[in-house]
Amino acid sequence: MVRVRYQLWKIGVVAVCCLAVLLAVVLPAPVDAAEQFAAGAPMIRVLLSSHSSSYAVTVEEGEYALVTEDAPQDILQEYGPGSRIVFHSPEEADGFAEDSMLMLLPLDEDCLFRFNGLLYRGGFQTSRGDAYYAVNLVDVEQYLYGVVGYEIGYDYSLDATAAQAVAARSYALASIGAENRYYDVTNTVSSQVYGGYSAETAAIRAAVDASCGYVVMCDDEVVQAYYCSNAGGHTENIENVWYSDEVPLRGVDSSWDALAAEYSDYGASCYSWTVTYSPSTLVRLANAYGDTDIGTFEEITVYTEYDGQSSVSGRAMSVTIQGSRGSVTATKDNIRSLLDLKSTLIQVSGGSGKQVAAYVLGSNGELTAWEKLSDLFATGGNGAMHANGEEDTLYVVTAYGVEELDKEASQSEEIIINGWGYGHGVGMSQWGAIAMGDAGYSWEEIIEHYYCSDRSISLEQLY
Repeated sequence: MVRVRYQLWKIGVVAVCCLAVLLAVVLPAPVDAAEQFAAGAPMIRVLLSSHSSSYAVTVEEGEYALVTEDAPQDILQEYGPGSRIVFHSPEEADGFAEDSMLMLLPLDEDCLFRFNGLLYRGGFQTSRGDAYYAVNLVDVEQYLYGVVGYEIGYDYSLDATAAQAVAARSYALASIGAENRYYDVTNTVSSQVYGGYSAETAAIRAAVDASCGYVVMCDDEVVQAYYCSNAGGHTENIENVWYSDEVPLRGVDSSWDALAAEYSDYGASCYSWTVTYSPSTLVRLANAYGDTDIGTFEEITVYTEYDGQSSVSGRAMSVTIQGSRGSVTATKDNIRSLLDLKSTLIQVSGGSGKQVAAYVLGSNGELTAWEKLSDLFATGGNGAMHANGEEDTLYVVTAYGVEELDKEASQSEEIIINGWGYGHGVGMSQWGAIAMGDAGYSWEEIIEHYYCSDRSISLEQLY
């Protein structure tokens, strides 16, 4: 009886902690972050899957209790190590409303469950919205144990890793909101990559613990502290990458980024890289991005200014690919999608970014470049024709006679894009943080450098 009473008390405590987040959907927003998190690290809901109508969970360590969201104090079933629980979508199961939530909550401190091959701390929840969701309910600090190593790696200094923990903690806490009905973050790059207990190491836990409760704040609210792999030598103002400057994250020097090459070939590829495109490839990319047909390639133009804003790092803010029948333009971070690039810190060269439709060999032995096939006439099998006709080849009359010309091969020299950095370039550069940590900077100094150049932003300890 004592054991049962202990379990009932324990499940009540755990359930209250879990429901603190769930009930946020009906409670008014807190006055500020300090009040919101005064009780310590909150629970966060991490989406693990939404691609099935049933999910299987296995208890690895400790004991769990099955409860509902509406009555978490009423234990429906208890499960010990080795138990396998299969959750079916409410529309396939009897006895539960379609929008009900089933929760598998830990009865002990050191409980672990297995889902899709990985181990997780905390609890498990299923719910039916526009999909059938599988969600991990876990303390934010324990959540970070499963995030930090996946995001920055496992082989770097405590200070670099702790700086990553602060950024990831800030991002996570800023993501918890009343508007989130079923989950707060995903376990992928759309939020932060999360591998649960399976992604933990002692060094990662030490870095998280060293920075426990510290976040980046602005106007009494936790900042969604963005970070990227490598800023290419300088980070960027947030409004020059996206379309909001609600939080004044400013571009700062990140010359440490260049040292990424000293760590690995992968590090080198994150700092500087080159992409070579043919004109036809640029047309394909433009057509796919704009869902259009711009015709044959004419030129590509790159601007570091857009709508009255200028990049502080030299990033492209507007790129237009011009074709014979139209053009496609992408702005700010969308440029990466248009050109399939690692970053927007780029320089374009090769043929001045313009098409050379054909080269004609003259009687003096020199080639004459023609930028537009519409300006060039040639003799084909059916007589004189414009060179921009539908035939695959054309014939050019020169001093040496009639020469066959492959129209595809007559395109200009390839367009070369030299680039620096990997990612959007806002907030902390991970490779910069790694190099700073090895140079003796503390995690506090790393955070303050990348996030706190604007005096309204500061590093604070919430709990």
